[in-house]
Amino acid sequence: MAEYIKVPAGVYDMVTRCMEQEFPDHVAIRYVAEDSKTVVEKKYREYAQDIRRMVAYLKAEVPDIKGRRIVLLSRNCYEFCVASYGIILAGGVLVTLNQKKTWEELEYELGLVEPALILNDGIDYGCRAELEAAYGPKLRPMDCYKDTAPGELTNCVGHDDLMMLMFTSGTTGRSKGVMLSERNMCASLHTYSEVAENWITNRLPAGQKLPLSHMTLLPLFHMACFVCVMSYPPAGWALNLCGDIRDFYRDLGLMHSDVMASAPMLVETIYNDMKRGRVSRLNGLWDLCCSSAALDPKMLLELAQNGFVVNQCYGMTETFGDGILNFTQVEKHMSAVGKPDDHVQYKLDETGEICIKGDCVMLGYYKDPEATEEVIDADGWFHTGDLARMDEEGFYYITGRKKNLIILASGENVSPEELEKKLALCPAITECIVKEKGQKICAVIYCPEDKQEEVRAFVTEVNRSLTLYKRISAVEFTVEPLPRNALGKLLRK
Repeated sequence: MAEYIKVPAGVYDMVTRCMEQEFPDHVAIRYVAEDSKTVVEKKYREYAQDIRRMVAYLKAEVPDIKGRRIVLLSRNCYEFCVASYGIILAGGVLVTLNQKKTWEELEYELGLVEPALILNDGIDYGCRAELEAAYGPKLRPMDCYKDTAPGELTNCVGHDDLMMLMFTSGTTGRSKGVMLSERNMCASLHTYSEVAENWITNRLPAGQKLPLSHMTLLPLFHMACFVCVMSYPPAGWALNLCGDIRDFYRDLGLMHSDVMASAPMLVETIYNDMKRGRVSRLNGLWDLCCSSAALDPKMLLELAQNGFVVNQCYGMTETFGDGILNFTQVEKHMSAVGKPDDHVQYKLDETGEICIKGDCVMLGYYKDPEATEEVIDADGWFHTGDLARMDEEGFYYITGRKKNLIILASGENVSPEELEKKLALCPAITECIVKEKGQKICAVIYCPEDKQEEVRAFVTEVNRSLTLYKRISAVEFTVEPLPRNALGKLLRK
């Protein structure tokens, strides 16, 4: 690896060396103020001081904080980033939750982790009354540290101890708490540091200067965004925070961003901007990194041909976001998620399931040893549940989720994702999901009512191209968008 980025030894090193010594005058975080027009910039020096304030505050509030769970329940904001480092360096266990979940879901997750404190933004997302009734004395504002003097930092984080809990999205069932350590984080940082080096050495547009700025609209409680909070200080890069999709173009216009990690729906929006000649509203954005769902290869190729660098990637909460990244802009590999890196072992088992082994693999699921044993085998291989194929050049292509497979009475297996890709080619279909219903393959389709006959005809044509057992035998229409999780993945519950 080149010497531009030195991977830190841990969280303590991240703050005391990267933030305070190497990049104190670089911008760490940007966000748009409440007046909707002023951009606030926090440099790494100030960021580190606020982290020290948070550490001092938490130690005073929770004297026996070592190993205690501290929950963050908030929209994207600067204080979320401060608290993330502060909780870990105070000796607590960081827990990030989705503030927009139902009370039933939050009540379960909070009951499981038994928080010592809950730092929250005070906004009512639909269950504020229940939260206050159940946890009122433990609630604190996100800026609770602001009047506290900066404290001393000690390297109190055990490399293999529980450092944070992050819950899976639960697209098919109840979410699980993923236990992550500092070792997991550092393993992931090796991969992301090489990503940064690749951008710097091979992708930097002419005239572009370092450091780079990264726009995020993804939620900080999710690993796809949180990994940026932990991986940018070693490079001295800036994270531009956007907390609401309704403010995306406003924020992008006010805060120049080079790179953006994005959900597929937002990449499609940017593609449409390009097609309509509205690239100027992107304010110089040139690199798009997308995970969580496959994108149309034709769309990716057109973006690449028009000056965008497009990276599909694959990672999981259970591996601290570490995974496979695709740097190639070659047409034949545009739909791949990339090649495995050298830091982690990968293999496809006999069913085509991706298995991962290495320091990035989680400690396990919180208070759920049975679920842990189901996914981590005796040899240390983590069975991801994702199905893939590998081509002759070593590129991985995601083909579906093992748990989504429809197993028919005949014993045949049908991949719903395969059928969904075929249905997505119909212009009249806004979105769809394929599932089993009474031993039949059923497509649930969201489209305008006046397009339903056109869609039925398209399904008939698709069926003619399919093996008999794969054919769609039932179609249900809905006039409401299909439910999705915080990252835009369709829920299959």
